[in-house]
Amino acid sequence: MALWDMLQRALGINRREAIAVTAIVGLLAAGALLRWAFSPTTYPLPSHLQRLLDSLALAYAASLPSDTSVPTPLGKAPDTRSSQVSSSPTNRRPSPLAPVNINTATKAELMSLPGIGEVTAERILEYRRRKPFESPEELLEIKGIGPKKLERLRPYIRLR
Repeated sequence: MALWDMLQRALGINRREAIAVTAIVGLLAAGALLRWAFSPTTYPLPSHLQRLLDSLALAYAASLPSDTSVPTPLGKAPDTRSSQVSSSPTNRRPSPLAPVNINTATKAELMSLPGIGEVTAERILEYRRRKPFESPEELLEIKGIGPKKLERLRPYIRLR
């Protein structure tokens, strides 16, 4: 009982108030502990490991036969660290796991390619309506695709 007496004298409260304060503090501590114990946590991968995993997935997809359908990649966990600054100001879409056949791809599939937006995808589809692509270099004839963008697209496109 010496603890109760010391608490009462230090805070200038009676016994019932000391019990109430202790109960409230105990319940708050228990709630915080339960919230911490049952909160789902994700640990984001460092960027160099994420790039390594992405390149391994791309190499695996490239080794598959072309008629094998590969499921879409799983979404990445959001990076909640505010100290990191994005390398580009625009929102980046994940690159496709398997190369996309530009002669049969839908608009959505074309838009999954890096650097290809809605307008450029429409231009690719329009070009394809006139004649199918015979080489990746024909993409240079499409407005908005230059040599740099073509080089960035090469790993993600195929013709057959």
